[in-house]
Order: sequence, then structure tokens, then C-alpha cells
Amino acid sequence: MNQIKSHKMKTMKLIKRIALVCFVFTIANSYGQDIGGIIKRKVKKKATTEIEKTVDKTIDVIEGKEGPTTTTEEKTEDGTVVVVTRDVNGKNVPIPNFIDPGTAVFVDDFNTEKPSEFPSKWTLLSGTVQNSQVVALGQKEGVIEFRTSSKLKPTFKNDDYLGDSFKVEIQCYFHRKGNEAYTLNLQNKNEPHGAYQITIRADGIVPAGSSHEYARFPRTLPAGWRTVQLSFNKGILKVMYEGYQLINIPKLNKGVDRMMTEFTHLEVSALSRKTNNAMINHVSIAHHGLPLYNKLMEEGRLVMNNVNFEVNSYTLTSDSFAVLDGIATMLSEHPEVSIQVHGHTDTDGTKKSNQTLSESRAKSVLDYLTSKGIANSRLTSAGYGEEMPVDDSGTEAAKAKNRRVEFVLKK
Repeated sequence: MNQIKSHKMKTMKLIKRIALVCFVFTIANSYGQDIGGIIKRKVKKKATTEIEKTVDKTIDVIEGKEGPTTTTEEKTEDGTVVVVTRDVNGKNVPIPNFIDPGTAVFVDDFNTEKPSEFPSKWTLLSGTVQNSQVVALGQKEGVIEFRTSSKLKPTFKNDDYLGDSFKVEIQCYFHRKGNEAYTLNLQNKNEPHGAYQITIRADGIVPAGSSHEYARFPRTLPAGWRTVQLSFNKGILKVMYEGYQLINIPKLNKGVDRMMTEFTHLEVSALSRKTNNAMINHVSIAHHGLPLYNKLMEEGRLVMNNVNFEVNSYTLTSDSFAVLDGIATMLSEHPEVSIQVHGHTDTDGTKKSNQTLSESRAKSVLDYLTSKGIANSRLTSAGYGEEMPVDDSGTEAAKAKNRRVEFVLKK
């Protein structure tokens, strides 16, 4: 009798475990996208389950918080030699801190944008694009969604910000359904035929739109977010895809006598299907600018549009940490330097609320720097609300420029 009772109890435990597993998979599928794929580098650390802890550990590795990465050469199945970046656990990862905050000329993670509106830092060239959100670990994350196959570009007064040495980092989503592709169009407005395309597909990179030069990823990747890191230096083009260097062109050219040694600006396009829209969640562009210290000494201030906060809040977003860590490192290396932190807002809201918000944001930045070991005596903070715009045209792009943090040298 006891054996029968014991057998029934074991059976009931097994049934409960199976039911629990089915419930977890049901919840996961309700998001419409795989959990592993939707978790992005910029998700804040908030570990409340074993799944979240594992994801957060991966995030730390990608951001370079758990120690150095290694770069090695490996052979793929077809014998091709590729350069691979791996973390301390041997997993291939994007290059940590690929873009130095001090050289960034454009950063957008769409977290401060309003859903269904057009992204304020971009100019539409064709198609239909809007801001949207996805849910990761119960937290809403901003993305740009391509409602149709579309093309757009970062908004600059003059499309002349790349030059002969620059980097681009982009994170895009692949559903692994149908014909999906994102294209980085490197443009040269001074040269009619000076454009060059890098097409990102689910299984690799296609340079110059030439299928016979298709550089495929060594293994099949599941649906999810992919990180592509491009560097260009006076004709040398390298492209990393999820930690694998798939493109390495020592002399970029079109024809025998047409060397391509510089570009002026970037355009981004995507193929998109109605049922599985293309999405991008992060874009960074940097050129070979002055190091932070040199720039501060030369110009007397550092203007940062990539120090971001939650909407109508003084809480820093996670993508701002790397930028501020760069400032903290510079200050640690130059203890003789003291700075003022200035906060600025756009004109949305009342002048009084914007003034208060700017002061709180500047203080939040100061507190972050002191938490990194910078003496409070070397820092002061002040807010200027909407009183000192850099662009008063009233457009969304102008508002994005006016929302900024400045680090001003104290003399």
C-alpha cells in the first residue's frame, strides 16, 4: 500500500514539473520573440531569476566588465581563416567598448523616443519608419521599427562627419524568416560614384552588394539581436559580426584605379516584411577625434548628447554608463583637472520644471562620477534648463541636440 502511495506521489510531482515547463514556454512565446534574442546589451542589470542572472552575466562580458577578451585566428569548416574575439569563458562576443565615448559623433538607442513617432535624430529618405518598443525582462526597450523596406540617415547639418577614419556599431534583429537584410551605405557626397555598401544578412556579410564575395558566419545563428562592428582607416575596411571578423579588405577600391580612402556620411536601409518588421536598437558612429583630455584642453568643454536619462527623469539610462566611465577614467588620469557638469533640456514642458530637471540631471551625473572615485571637490554641477539651446529651430532633431550634458573645464 505504501509503495502504491509513494508511486502516486512521484507521478504527481512529475506531472507538476511538466506543467511548470509548459507554462514557462507559454509565457516566453507570448512576447512574440525569443527571450534569448530580445535581451540586448543595454538592458539594465536586474537579476531576479536564474534566467536573468545568466543574461546579465553575458551582458557584463560584452561590456568588458568581467575581464579581458582575447583575439585569435581560427579556421572555419571551409578552411577560411577568421579573427575571433572571445570572452573569458571562450564565447565569441562583439569587441567590448568598440567605440570610445570620446570619439563618438552620433549615438542613438531610441530609449528616450515616443512610440509611433519618427526617431528625432534621423532623416527619412524612403519608406516608413517609426519608434517602437519591445519587452526584455519585463522592461520596455526602445527600437526603431521599419514598417516597410526603408532608408534613413543620421541628421547632421552637413553630411560630412566620417572622413578617412571612423567606426560604426549597429545592433539589428533577425527573425530568421524570409528575405531579411540591413545595409550600411557609406556615402561620399563629393564623389558621384564614391558609395560603398555593406549588407548584413542573417548568416553573414555581403560587401559591395556582390554575392560572390559573401562572407558567411561559421555557424547557424538563431533568431535574435546581432552586433555588427565596422572600422575604416584610410582605405582599410574591417567588419566584425558577433565577434567574428568576416571582412578584411586592405585596399578598398572600385576598379583598378579607383581607391576609396574616405566617406562623408552614412545611410542605413533595411528590407522589411509586414509580419516580421526589421528592427534596430542601437547605432553608434565615431571618427578619429581627439582624446577626451586633449579635446577638453583645446575646446574648454565636452558636449555630450549621448548621456541619456529616462523620460522626464534624472535617472541615467544604462547606455550612459560607458560614456561617463570614459569621463571618470580621464579625470583619474589627470588629477589636476576639475570640471563643472552642466545640464540642459529642450523646450518641452514648463521653464520651471525644465530648470529643476536640468539641475537634477547634472547632479545625477556628478554623483555617478563621485561613485567612480572622483573627489567631490573637483566637481560642481549646475542646470540651465531650456535657456541655452544650441539649435532653436524647434524641430525634433533640434530638441535632441538641446538635450545634453556639458563638462566644462574649471579654470
